Amino acid sequence: DSMAIVLRPAATRGVGAALKRIAASFRALPVPVIGRIQDDAFWLDCRCLEPADEAAFTGQLRALALEVKSRA
Repeated sequence: DSMAIVLRPAATRGVGAALKRIAASFRALPVPVIGRIQDDAFWLDCRCLEPADEAAFTGQLRALALEVKSRA
């Protein structure tokens, strides 16, 4: 059993390109995060996330959010 974080672009136009950018941003983090693109969404499977790694993972998400906001 597992859980996933699923990210869907808000716009319906250009979904494929947006998902590729999202995937590339996650791979470019200091500790790369690999997800999958499926059903017009980017999926992060949490089954491999160890409890001890949770703080580092969420810290990277904050950094990623700041990066996205600065590009907007």
